[in-house]
Amino acid sequence: MSQSQYALIVALPEGTIHHYLLSAKEITIGRGEGNAIVLDWETVSSRHCCLKRTEKGFDLIDLNSTNGTKLKGEPVSEKPVSLSHGDAMVIGTNVKARFVELEEITEQEKKTPANQGGRTQRLQVTPKLPEMPSINPVAAAVAKAGKQGGASIAELRKLS
Repeated sequence: MSQSQYALIVALPEGTIHHYLLSAKEITIGRGEGNAIVLDWETVSSRHCCLKRTEKGFDLIDLNSTNGTKLKGEPVSEKPVSLSHGDAMVIGTNVKARFVELEEITEQEKKTPANQGGRTQRLQVTPKLPEMPSINPVAAAVAKAGKQGGASIAELRKLS
């Protein structure tokens, strides 16, 4: 038996949407109260169709309904038809349904990221240059002026 979980999403013509988890081996669908899924709509027969669990999932079978059952636009008979994830069906003339396989999301342990396969290259380190003493531009101008016989320090102070 398949360990997958399945659901049927049913949209009634007036806009109501129902979600059904399909856990039983056989699920009858119809307007009558004895069905597993009761669809109180005038185009749905009292015992309209049936979903039967198989080893691979579910089969859809029409139960000689008045307005029929369609799977992907094609009529379904009493002969079982396998359902696949995402299959759209019409029950009666205007009740729409979709068969889906559920995916379970569970808590996961936090893992350290694995090596993604890319190579990391080590960059060449540029040798550090010896530190140069910082130079004050005013002091440099004064020293240059003093060497060239220019203005004295006292004269430069008067300018500033």
